[in-house]
Amino acid sequence: MPQRRCLLTGQRAEAETLLRFAIVTMAAGQGEAVEPDPAHLFPGRGLWLAPAPDAVAMAVAKGMFARAAKRKLQVPADLPARSLAAWTAHAAGQVTKARRAGLVLADAAADGDGETPLSCDAAALGLGSLVLKSAPLTRRAAADLALLARLLPVSQDIGR
Repeated sequence: MPQRRCLLTGQRAEAETLLRFAIVTMAAGQGEAVEPDPAHLFPGRGLWLAPAPDAVAMAVAKGMFARAAKRKLQVPADLPARSLAAWTAHAAGQVTKARRAGLVLADAAADGDGETPLSCDAAALGLGSLVLKSAPLTRRAAADLALLARLLPVSQDIGR
């Protein structure tokens, strides 16, 4: 698994455990801006943060995105809120895909194929606890839900 370095802490971690931000080109003549990239769709190396309730706001306040990119960037004032909304929507989409694929189980006993099911806390999405069949899609969904749970402020974290 590729390792990336957190902008704030400098610690290395697996890419799936960090928040990814991308540098996107704005309209002609407006420069470049930072955007949340939970699905890892934008090109480039990306800018990475360890998920914490105030990590994005702290990185914005300290100018860490421009420093890491080594160039001037536009950082939206509402980037922390946009980031939370982007990761929430992405995690909800992953759970929806798993449901459509029949990979969400009613309980652990329902898994008859001998694989160990994955349990994940989806309380951040109002879904409580989920049991998922072990598959690449569900492993990614479980990782995204764990990342989202660490990103939420304690007052919003329903399941903790």
